[in-house]
Amino acid sequence: MESFELPLPDGGVVSGLYNFPALTTSPTQLPLIICVPGGSYDAQYFDANADHSILAVSQKVEIPVISLNRPCYGTTTAVPASTDDLKYGEKQGRYLDSTILPTLWKEFARKSGATGIVLLAHSIGAMMATIVAGSHDESSGYPLVGLITSGIGTELAEGPRGVMIHLLNESSDLVDFDLAAKDAIMFQWPHQCLIDPKICEYTGQLNKPVPSGELDDINRNWLGYWRQYSDNVRVPLMYGLSEFDGLWTSGQRIVDDYRAAFQSSPLVNSQIIPNAPHCIELSLQSKAWFLKCCGFALECVVSKGLRGALEDPPMEENTEDDGAENESRERRGITTLVYTTTRYEPNTEEW
Repeated sequence: MESFELPLPDGGVVSGLYNFPALTTSPTQLPLIICVPGGSYDAQYFDANADHSILAVSQKVEIPVISLNRPCYGTTTAVPASTDDLKYGEKQGRYLDSTILPTLWKEFARKSGATGIVLLAHSIGAMMATIVAGSHDESSGYPLVGLITSGIGTELAEGPRGVMIHLLNESSDLVDFDLAAKDAIMFQWPHQCLIDPKICEYTGQLNKPVPSGELDDINRNWLGYWRQYSDNVRVPLMYGLSEFDGLWTSGQRIVDDYRAAFQSSPLVNSQIIPNAPHCIELSLQSKAWFLKCCGFALECVVSKGLRGALEDPPMEENTEDDGAENESRERRGITTLVYTTTRYEPNTEEW
């Protein structure tokens, strides 16, 4: 992937990586996947090496991708200071929605050929992306058409949470993870064989200091306020919970609870990712997960385009009896097949 750095309207900077494959066709609808990494990872997380990269799939299906350095990672500047009472995640999520994502869309929409954005977010990045999607509206300055989250749930694993709280108590502005301990939590390595051991050679390179504010927020506050944002997500959601997530409790009960929190979403597709650790994208399930993500992104942007195209044109006033025609019009719609653990609720007023 190629690197980029852009000025923001408020004087800040956003940076990351991008890959826009050459198109061999002329699609009328094309997603721009924007990847949002979790805590202790920058944009390189989604392009760690040839075997653990979204490009292994996105290039083949010709989907443009941006991997983002969130604020305080890479050369992306911090969220401007404010005097409001918002939590750390809320400030960053709303800043992504109001400033960073509109800037990326303005710069890259035409270059990528995309017609809509799908956020692909992991762990703390999924916290931020949920806030983005729950804050997004027509005035946001970019077309959000879908949300994908993983590495997050509705119940933290108490042991690892206690470790995180201890690290926060011992640190100031930044938290550094011990690499061996990080492999144990993120990969369940070495007591489970869910990864190619060679990926551990990249742990040091991928490891970045974590701003204490985001680590504190997700461990102490997030589960107390997240539903006020999930309730307002009005785009389709795909959610994957790793079977062996080291930071979150895993199980069908958690998947069901998470899915139920997105009542305004027109489509929720959720599942347990079998034989996967917290960092799905760096595991043996990496390519399969990225394949699901790219397919879902295509589904989102095409469905959004079709719904726009099938909206009824303005009707001229007609006082004649056209009951049969009106009856036919009322039956018009899209037939959707839903499978696995998908919940489908036709709610297109704001999507």
